[in-house]
Amino acid sequence: MGEPSPVARVRAWLASPEAADAVLPTLVFQAALHLFALLSAAAAAGVPLAAVDLLGIWNRWDAPHYLSIAADGYRASPNPEYIVFFPLLPALVRLGSIVVEPIVAATLISIVCSVFASIGLYRLARLDGSRVEARTAVLLLLVFPTAFSLAAPYTESVFLAAVVWSFLQARHGRWGAASVLALLASLARLQGAFVLPALAIEYLLQRRRLDRSAAWLLLPLAGPLLYLGINQAVFGDPLRFLVMQRDVWFHSATPPWDVVGGLVGGVMTSTPDAKWLTYYVAPLAGLGLLAVTAAWSVVSRRSRPSYAVYTIATLVSLSAVSWPISIARYAIGVFPTFLMLGGLGRRPVVAAAVGIASAVALLWLTAEFTLGHWAG
Repeated sequence: MGEPSPVARVRAWLASPEAADAVLPTLVFQAALHLFALLSAAAAAGVPLAAVDLLGIWNRWDAPHYLSIAADGYRASPNPEYIVFFPLLPALVRLGSIVVEPIVAATLISIVCSVFASIGLYRLARLDGSRVEARTAVLLLLVFPTAFSLAAPYTESVFLAAVVWSFLQARHGRWGAASVLALLASLARLQGAFVLPALAIEYLLQRRRLDRSAAWLLLPLAGPLLYLGINQAVFGDPLRFLVMQRDVWFHSATPPWDVVGGLVGGVMTSTPDAKWLTYYVAPLAGLGLLAVTAAWSVVSRRSRPSYAVYTIATLVSLSAVSWPISIARYAIGVFPTFLMLGGLGRRPVVAAAVGIASAVALLWLTAEFTLGHWAG
């Protein structure tokens, strides 16, 4: 008998556990979250659903900056502070804008990349665990409190997809593909640079020695170098982004104990309200979760040393930011967290309790975000 036809292959895949456990839940999540945001915006404004801009309500906070870069590039004026936003998402939006409106392109990019991120996470989880654990990992990713960023025109979907697929390709010894994806991750977010040392560890564990394939591991270095080159071309200073981070965005290197101490102090002394939750409680909880993930990544049999390197490097970098209000959102890019949480699939009652609590927080933060309030 001959090879199955492409149509037969597609049908077989649609009937596969991967489609049922990763793709379908992600599409349902995207549809449900957009519907919830629409209803929330209409209710808050007291207007009919038809009067709400479905995509415009997601164009909040950092999203307009990415769209501005996509339209005009990086410029020394009038908004030099946009240099802190990495170039991959604006470049993808610029390409998509050839066909559709920029906000439509950005939204579609987030949706598509969230699907790929879920598939990659599912496959990574299946390498070291059961189907139930893999499915649980995906579901807890989708109801993570800051998973609204997977639907918004933000970098989270793009970054997470690039990272998980880079590690997945590395686990299969496909170093060229892993390195290209690591390069993309480093062009999406600063923390993408931490994929490179993790890949190097994975390479040495698999190959035990260097050969020609190790040259691929140099490719991700092009990401940071390209970003520094953009800084040089626009400002004549390859480190200009650090100045903008400090002077405009109030981000500078700070000892972790000062950061944690400041968050604890804010929790203890500030008035409990929405800002108290998003400015102090959420970042502190995010750091705590990453610390637990780091410990898990070191001791668990379902982890890898490469996962530990990536998690610990990200934890250290995020815990040393002087204005850490986005940590809970950045934490979604640390995929070992969801591999760890996937283990709750062996305890369905606990998994359900965690999922429900997380989903409640997600709905609240989604409403806050789409109404223009700070949500992480």
